[in-house]
Amino acid sequence: MEITVVRHGQSESNRSGLWQGQGDSPLSDEGHVQVAALAARLENRHYDLVVASDLQRASHTAAALARGLEVDPTWREMDIGSWEGRSRADIKADDPDLLAAVRAGEDVKFGGGESIREFDTRVAGAFEKIQARLDQDDRAVVVAHGGVIASLTRHVLGHPAGYLPGLGPLENTSLTHFRVYPSAPMLISYNDATHLGPVNRWTQERHDEGDTLLTLIRHGETHANLDDRWQGVTDGRLTLDGRAQAAALADWYPGLDSLYSSPLTRAQDTAAALAEVLGLDVKSHDGVIEMDLGEWEDRTTPAIQAEWAGLWEQIYDNGEDLPRGSTGESATATAARMEAALQELAHRHAGAKVGVVSHGGSIRSYVLELLGVGHAGRDRLAYVANTAVTHVLIGEDSATIADYNVAPHLE
Repeated sequence: MEITVVRHGQSESNRSGLWQGQGDSPLSDEGHVQVAALAARLENRHYDLVVASDLQRASHTAAALARGLEVDPTWREMDIGSWEGRSRADIKADDPDLLAAVRAGEDVKFGGGESIREFDTRVAGAFEKIQARLDQDDRAVVVAHGGVIASLTRHVLGHPAGYLPGLGPLENTSLTHFRVYPSAPMLISYNDATHLGPVNRWTQERHDEGDTLLTLIRHGETHANLDDRWQGVTDGRLTLDGRAQAAALADWYPGLDSLYSSPLTRAQDTAAALAEVLGLDVKSHDGVIEMDLGEWEDRTTPAIQAEWAGLWEQIYDNGEDLPRGSTGESATATAARMEAALQELAHRHAGAKVGVVSHGGSIRSYVLELLGVGHAGRDRLAYVANTAVTHVLIGEDSATIADYNVAPHLE
């Protein structure tokens, strides 16, 4: 089953920069424009269940998307008590100790309202209630709030209650997509607001203030992808569909200051399609190559499971992050290599927009490590789709995932 959770359109409180919990602020004029763009994007999608928070900024957003809407107050934003409708500066001035405790991750009640633990318990219960109503092939959409989606993301990634480091704030009308398997739910994509533009507002503001914006791109489809062969550092070319994906990416993505690629042909060919449209040269970088799979290179999953049953069990059943294929890389080593390469590129091109064409395993390993989840969360975060984009902002002392696995050019 698939559950897509949408943040409501911009509200008047959002527009004014006021803290907003369970106060019932209406949509702003810009919020209505955002909702119209979202409705156009989802026009041809069918959902078996449509649910919204009862707060009008969410229910009015949902009403524009589908008929048969159900309203459920369990999906409300966090209750922030006396902080409702106030600016961050006012709260800092009047309630500094409680705000400091919140920022330190302590389990305290926001403005005397809910604590993070109470809020997370409520949101997890609402998510489980939706799952209980769906068959395995059903799809649902829920229109809720930024705090709700952040809480769900923590829950699905298996992160303890509290702030999840490394994730940027959710854009109004963004989509965050989950898929529920019998074993556990999985985060498929995060903060996809590409119906409003390729780069969301907060990301653009951070970039304008000096952060380097890295656009991480997975290569297009290959024959090994189709055959379920573990490609790793084994070279291979794009399929015809893979070339079409790369061309669609080039038609959609607006502009970069520089472009780097893994040295493998499938990444180089994907980058070449983008470079031709943007008028850039492609520079090769060994640091963003795919995970080395050792003796598993170019073998299918059944073959690996049969010949290396013990190693497979250690890694995927027991959770030990061992070198793949005995002689390859671990996920932690791959993530460290990617982090070093991306930090180096960010400092080389400080404040610029840098495209990096890489691979599914390397990008996911990097993101899992950045979020503090690591190898333990490998089954809770989807691989990046072919030619999908993940934006990362790198500042002087921080790296932040602005969105993950977005690919509107393939819809």
